[in-house]
Amino acid sequence: MSKNAFFKVDTKLAKLLGETYRSTEEAVKELIDNAYDADSENVTITLPTELEASPVISITDDGTGMKENELRSEYLNVANSRRSRKGDRTQGKNRKVKGRKGIGKFSGLMVAETMKVETSANGITTILTINRNELAKGDYDLEKVPLPIETRESNPNEHGTTITLEGLNDNYHYPNPTRLKQLLIIDYGREKDFTIKINDEVVGVLDVQGQSYNEEIEIDGVKALLKYTVADKPIKQAGISIRVNNKIIGKPKNYLSEDELIPKKLQNRIYGEIICDELENDITADFGAVIENSKLNKVLTEKTVSHVKKSVDAVFATDMKMARARYQRKINKELEKLEEFKQPFARKALYKTLEKFYGESEERINTVISVMVSAMEKDHYWGIIQSIEDTPNHDVEKLADALGQFGLIEMSIISSQALNRLRYLDELSIIIDNPKTKEGTIHKALENNTWVLGEDYSVLISDQNLKAAVSKIHNKKYKGDKAKNRPDLLRGENQLTSLS
Repeated sequence: MSKNAFFKVDTKLAKLLGETYRSTEEAVKELIDNAYDADSENVTITLPTELEASPVISITDDGTGMKENELRSEYLNVANSRRSRKGDRTQGKNRKVKGRKGIGKFSGLMVAETMKVETSANGITTILTINRNELAKGDYDLEKVPLPIETRESNPNEHGTTITLEGLNDNYHYPNPTRLKQLLIIDYGREKDFTIKINDEVVGVLDVQGQSYNEEIEIDGVKALLKYTVADKPIKQAGISIRVNNKIIGKPKNYLSEDELIPKKLQNRIYGEIICDELENDITADFGAVIENSKLNKVLTEKTVSHVKKSVDAVFATDMKMARARYQRKINKELEKLEEFKQPFARKALYKTLEKFYGESEERINTVISVMVSAMEKDHYWGIIQSIEDTPNHDVEKLADALGQFGLIEMSIISSQALNRLRYLDELSIIIDNPKTKEGTIHKALENNTWVLGEDYSVLISDQNLKAAVSKIHNKKYKGDKAKNRPDLLRGENQLTSLS
């Protein structure tokens, strides 16, 4: 039986259709989000190669599917999100809903000319076809563009949805399987009951962009698999999970958290899992954690730490080598400001700085390099360096290590801060001595620089009456007879307050 269906347009349509996807991979990911929200356990994605004669993209899931009335009243109700209709959680698996805007259906039309939706539920398969050119002919007046829709009987046990994209857009490259995997692994790599295949390959931990490792661990005949990646940059879901019988147990763990030598930003680049079905009897009843006294898990942890630390040390060494090369021109330029006998130490100290500021922005590192060299150039603490230099049996290595204990970087920053404060005091004196200076100007100058009054003080109220001060600080009503008095400055000192 063949009929027509029509879009139902929400008033937010004009704004939402103006939003775009940054890549064809992101557009396809939107369709996977829909499958996740339909409580699918398995999603199969087929992507074409550049040489295919009639390329198509298909996304098949085994979710709840849609009945014809759901497709008409909900799927075609543009900008009416699933979240607003049914809440933040899915009904079957209690998943947190991904779709928010109700326009994910349009992502397929960025990639292709035609999007066919074939969905099955309750023994009925419903097929809807959306053609981009037909929408354009109707000036995107969606309520007036007929959409071919048909239904047929199917196996009552059959459920799920297949989306087929035909007539792929010639203006874009086809979605790249590797990039699509990297997008999907971040959102779905930790899911317990959600498997994604792209061209028959399962999306997994090793698809995170970075240096990947695959280690077999054997303990008294028990075999486990450690799979992890040191990503190119910190990721939100960092850590290594434990997977038992294809279920993620508890939350990801940072196995290097107690290692003070490895920078935290590098630790937050580790993403992986330990696969060990032999831990089944050592899991809590709610699958929330491994029992703390598990002997097997203790040995697994030790071996995991050993493997990961070795890999991370290698990555750190490579990163430092690249950082030196990247900042070498800046370092050389700054070192030219120093006397020749200072340069060997300064170069060593600057390399140490790169390690300490690992993962920081290029702008911040460049600033620190400049501040350090400036302090050395102006001899703010060169006396310390010279005193160590004059000790017996000195060399550049010992000199650098000794100065590291003094907190070289912190000292240079403190020195710079001291100079800035001296300049501030000079400017403040000029303002105070000027007869045209208003009282409000002095208030503003002191409000943000309470160190002038002492490091133990902080401003509570400036140039406000006592009534307002009591109300703001104590949230109480002032009961005295001096409510309109306006102290210049009300400041706090530890737990005491004083008036100035």
